[in-house]
Amino acid sequence: MKMILRWIDPVVACRWPSCSRWVLALVIVASLFALPTHQTYAEDCTGCGDKHRILVLIGSDEDDPFWSLFAEFMGVAADQLGLELQFRFADGSLKAMSSHMRVECERKKKPACIVMQSFKRGGLKFLHTANSYQVPVFLINSGLTSEQRAKAGEPRSQLKYWVGEMLPDDYGAGFQLANALIDAAKKDPSRLGPDGRVHLIALGGTVSHTASVQRTAGLMDAVEARRDEVVLNQLVAADWKKGFARNRCRFLHRRYPQASAVWTANDQMALGAIEGLRDLKLVPGKDVVVGGVDATRQAMTAIKEGTLAATVGGHFQEGGWVAVIIHDLLNGLDLSKIPMHYASPMKLVTAENVAAYQASLQKSEWDRINFKQYSRLHRPKSDGYQFRFELADRSVDTSMQIGKEQQSVEKPARNE
Repeated sequence: MKMILRWIDPVVACRWPSCSRWVLALVIVASLFALPTHQTYAEDCTGCGDKHRILVLIGSDEDDPFWSLFAEFMGVAADQLGLELQFRFADGSLKAMSSHMRVECERKKKPACIVMQSFKRGGLKFLHTANSYQVPVFLINSGLTSEQRAKAGEPRSQLKYWVGEMLPDDYGAGFQLANALIDAAKKDPSRLGPDGRVHLIALGGTVSHTASVQRTAGLMDAVEARRDEVVLNQLVAADWKKGFARNRCRFLHRRYPQASAVWTANDQMALGAIEGLRDLKLVPGKDVVVGGVDATRQAMTAIKEGTLAATVGGHFQEGGWVAVIIHDLLNGLDLSKIPMHYASPMKLVTAENVAAYQASLQKSEWDRINFKQYSRLHRPKSDGYQFRFELADRSVDTSMQIGKEQQSVEKPARNE
């Protein structure tokens, strides 16, 4: 403090009384420890060439159909917004994901921002790592558990470089899918058990993954709400893998031969379940109805073929919308104009709307989007972000608002 007083004395000694000099010194000290602002984020980030380099950390493997959609859509947005994306896939390894983050953050040119999921409940650790390197970080797809939220607090509070999060309504997806499968199974009386109810088996993702926990919570609540119509015979984890799902669906159906519906927490497992049913000489879509989550291109094909009854998705768009937010953040938009929480709705896709939804997965449609129109820097008078897009064929309505400025709701975890 004395050093600061000596520094300001030559300037103010002739004009300021002693007490005022002490006040000014306190103001200077306080400013040194002020919370990061949008200028801090912009200045501390080192871009790659003329573009800001964005590190995207994904827990899955590079060939995963959902993450391929996510990366493609985000890539279209990034090209328009002048961002350079650097994807790192962990192939299911929490250790690999942690290593990717540390290696990139320790480079001389750190990423301008990190986009990541809370993979296998590692989100809190990753947020602390990014905060220690003073790299802004944005959570997508899978968030913190309730216990982790209690420790971390709100974004930008204890973890000042945690900008915010955009998370899908995984609970709602699991709930919607369960109801759709119950309704589909009931259309054919031959698919009801001796008790007059639909018998259902279920395949969850990785037990420790928040997305799987929330989707299965939605399943359980849907079953409970319709317990006079459905019986959940068993729920097991298949770790998001098509091969695991094939084997476990085959095993479960042998144990519960009256099961006429298979609920799965993602489309890859749904496609695996279809193969498992065929192994048992059953006809998917006729003897047993199957559903998944993610609404991938492969799922659209299966719905058209009649082997998949339903899927829920649309959250692949989060990558593009987060790119808009990061563009604004790194180009000086005040943090107060960037909400901390975004909840993404999920859309149910069945045979009734599959053609319309499939059209929204075409890159030619994405190339038509002007992502800058969603930027608050380019719309300074706007009072918030409104993320949605329309298809070229406006007679087909698949537009969906995503990125609603609210916090996703976490439901109590269910055991798998």
